[in-house]
Amino acid sequence: MTAPGDRPPPSPLDLLGDRRAFVDAGLGPVAFVTANALAGLQTAAYVAIGVSVLLTAERLARRKPAINAVGGLFGTGLAVFIALRTGDAEGYFVPRMLYAAALGLVLVGSVVVRQPLIGVFVALLFKVPPGWRRHPGARRASSEVTLAWAGLFGLRAGVYAILIAAGSVGGLAAASVVMGIPAFALLLFLSYRYFPRRLTQLGAPVPHVR
Repeated sequence: MTAPGDRPPPSPLDLLGDRRAFVDAGLGPVAFVTANALAGLQTAAYVAIGVSVLLTAERLARRKPAINAVGGLFGTGLAVFIALRTGDAEGYFVPRMLYAAALGLVLVGSVVVRQPLIGVFVALLFKVPPGWRRHPGARRASSEVTLAWAGLFGLRAGVYAILIAAGSVGGLAAASVVMGIPAFALLLFLSYRYFPRRLTQLGAPVPHVR
């Protein structure tokens, strides 16, 4: 698992996979809020759906995996439905709040049942033996990083909830951008640096790709 000559673990940029998908994810909220401010909720709904459809078509034209864009299209449709149904632009962000809250709860739950999801992800990524995740040090380090990710999603959900209650559509758009790509990339980088050091400190093997 740590033999000389192994390839180094993937960098944070490698782990991001299709980095274009993260950029695409921020376009919808910005387009929606801008259109809402200029032309009203009905127009903003059409603009948000249009942007999502164009992104999906563009990814298909480039022969890129469309799962993120298709998922975004579905999410945008649900967000627009809630906004139109409630008559409030901030309703567009309710699915994002619920999604972040659900992710946070799932991550915390995985720690509670002693199967921290970061450990599961690392074990799959590096194809380590099953016994690695049962090592006390590996489980503890995995739990710590998993809780850090749970904290990010919990914070995101909390900020959304406060801004939705306050009716701050502009604040919601800003939160979507700032707490989206930048926060995700920063925590990914910190996890990448912290996790192997913590494993070493706790006497657990540090996985490496064979």
